[in-house]
Amino acid sequence: MTDPEHSGTRPARQPPGATGLDPESEALYRLLLTRSEATVAQLAADASHSVDRVRTVLAHLVDEGFATMVADSRFRAVGPDAVLGGRIASQLGEVLGEYEALRELLNLHRAGPADAGGGQWEVVTGATAIRSRIRQLKAAAERSLCTFVRPPMVLPVPEDELHQDLQARGVVHRILFDRAVLDIDPYADYVRHALESGDEVRFAKRLPLKVLIVDDRTIVMEEPGGDRPRAIVTGNRSVAGLAATLFEQLWTAGIPATTASEGGVRIDEDDAVLLGLLIAGLTDQSIASKLGIGLRTVQRRVRELMDLADVDTRIQLGWHAAKNGWVP
Repeated sequence: MTDPEHSGTRPARQPPGATGLDPESEALYRLLLTRSEATVAQLAADASHSVDRVRTVLAHLVDEGFATMVADSRFRAVGPDAVLGGRIASQLGEVLGEYEALRELLNLHRAGPADAGGGQWEVVTGATAIRSRIRQLKAAAERSLCTFVRPPMVLPVPEDELHQDLQARGVVHRILFDRAVLDIDPYADYVRHALESGDEVRFAKRLPLKVLIVDDRTIVMEEPGGDRPRAIVTGNRSVAGLAATLFEQLWTAGIPATTASEGGVRIDEDDAVLLGLLIAGLTDQSIASKLGIGLRTVQRRVRELMDLADVDTRIQLGWHAAKNGWVP
């Protein structure tokens, strides 16, 4: 069998993952994170790649800010918080620009004919009316539901019967929670239901609005202000397209919640929820309060997860969780 590293043609570069790196570069970055520093030869041996190939990938990591050269042929990883923090902040800046464009289009569309642009404009007022309209739209979904969830919330925990019917029909539900939801006790059941129901769940530091996107063609969006909850419903193609773009950008920057792994070493449901809250950035004390357990119990279970993963730090635990299917 021909070795692609030494053949005349190289395989096509894989698309980047959530870090912005291709799989080969991300794998080497993960390996470098487990060491205080390492030589090219050491990394080549551990990664089972040629020295020349590892040197090329390391040069790419240095260029992208994920690694630094500390001596000739010796490299050190840059912490993910440092290298990704600025990148995520930049992405959020771009997203807020998209949000302003979305708001401008909404205002223009609202001032024009109701059926302009191929989508009807509808304003729904009151929590009960909004719940009813959203249930109708969800029930009619064919492919996907994408939701921003942030306080204050007017929706109850999703109905199990409708939720199960949607899953049976293959409707994918992705939920992005504002981290503020984790700090408000009445919303704990909503978060737990999402984590336990098989939905794809992530947490964002801050969401600019509340929105539901149905099949990438119909949106329900909050209208801030006023004494009573108000929502805008539209199938306008331009507005729906911008909303879908906004969701995808914030989803990519979000922190995945955890689920039990599909193969290999498994973690139980309670540990999956705990790990999801940990990765979302909650303190041990906040996690203890959310789960109704003691601070020492949280610290013990985190230590046990680190032992299970055979890692020394919580950052390494997060990378191990991603690599081994403990996070989606």
